[in-house]
Amino acid sequence: MMKILKKTIIYIVLVASISFLLPRLIPGSPFFFSHSDMYVLNTMMPEDSFKSFVQYYHPDKPVPEQFLVYLKDLLNFDLGRSFYYKLPVAELLTGCLGWTIFLSFVSIGISSGIGIPLGLFYAVRKGGKRTVWLNVFTGLNSVPVIVIAIVMQMLLSYKFDLFPSSGAYTPGISVSDPGWILDVIGHAILPLWVLVLAELPPIFILTYNTCSRTKNQPFVEMAKYLNIQEHVINYKYILKNTLPEILSKINIQFLYAISGVLFVEVVFSYPGIGTLLKTAACSRDYPLLQGILLVTGIYGIVINLIFELIIKRLNPRVKA
Repeated sequence: MMKILKKTIIYIVLVASISFLLPRLIPGSPFFFSHSDMYVLNTMMPEDSFKSFVQYYHPDKPVPEQFLVYLKDLLNFDLGRSFYYKLPVAELLTGCLGWTIFLSFVSIGISSGIGIPLGLFYAVRKGGKRTVWLNVFTGLNSVPVIVIAIVMQMLLSYKFDLFPSSGAYTPGISVSDPGWILDVIGHAILPLWVLVLAELPPIFILTYNTCSRTKNQPFVEMAKYLNIQEHVINYKYILKNTLPEILSKINIQFLYAISGVLFVEVVFSYPGIGTLLKTAACSRDYPLLQGILLVTGIYGIVINLIFELIIKRLNPRVKA
């Protein structure tokens, strides 16, 4: 347990260091200007943005001293001020992160809830249909999530008008309104559908392959010889023994899903980190980009920590 926590702390420090250094290594960014060139930066951005930039990043100080100030600000949850929105970066990320977490967790939950039992079912089933489904999911797995999102939006939103084409809720409706939750669910159905279509194939293929290998193991053959019920063999002997491996791969899939969620948010103008990232990139809002890099990196580390603890609990022999 302590080893996992120590490793997680090291990862967080590395992500914080990368988020500090990366904007300063990009030519043309505000961090790239030397102290003697600061007047040029002052003419490139509004006066209030320039002042907030100087007050937060201290470009006149040496880089090691800037890093210490940056770490101190991080401990106070101060991520600077956005050039574009003229608001604190932490406030913007707090408002958007919940929507991204909602899409990520729900889509992975649905994909795992369908893909794992389905992969197990076709792995232990005899006949040619299992190969057909494997080929279908393999083909679907090769389609980029952004292509699925655009096609689904064009067909189900624009052509047939079955689902909202953008946003997380109808403009003008508030949390206090009685129909707010249903409205949010209605807007989330299509983005979640897209994400499930993108995340379900690799989970199904992974479960199918691991269970197909495990079902031929000697202990499974012995269970069949002892006339143990088939559903007991499937879940207690096959699935239970492959679950740590499946979860370790779903952990990686979860991290990949973050990027998929960002693309889907951009297509559907969903108010999550993806839409915020698009705005930050288009407006060259480097403080906001730096904050997004830091938050998404820590988000991935936390997800990895959760899965490691779950796998460790399921299989104590696994070394963290």
